[in-house]
Amino acid sequence: MASIYDDIRQALETQLSGITGVPSIAWENITFEPTTGSSYVVPRLFPTTREPAHRGLNPQMFYQGLFQVQCCVPEGLGPAAADTLANLIIDNFEATSDIASGATIVRIRYAEREQGMSNGTHFMVPVNIGWYIYA
Repeated sequence: MASIYDDIRQALETQLSGITGVPSIAWENITFEPTTGSSYVVPRLFPTTREPAHRGLNPQMFYQGLFQVQCCVPEGLGPAAADTLANLIIDNFEATSDIASGATIVRIRYAEREQGMSNGTHFMVPVNIGWYIYA
């Protein structure tokens, strides 16, 4: 049932792309050149656990992981622009919310931000979204 990861990715990425106000998205494994002076986000899916939810024959499986969205704003604007973008992402991946993709329901455990940092041309604030699913 490894295709469950495709469903999880689709649910999370669809939620992200549907947020009004999100700038350009640098999708995984697609060439992206940031525009100087423009903001963008970089989503990454990190599955961390795949294990039986209980013992026995044909057990339900428990999957969990991290969906990280790096919020990048041009250098020199101060932290407020990155904070605003990070808050927008967090507000749309609120803890205890469910995100559906077809029959797959991805449950959000938490959404939190980390310390911002510079990557040379942009100031980046990572937002970590913890998710899980029983399948």
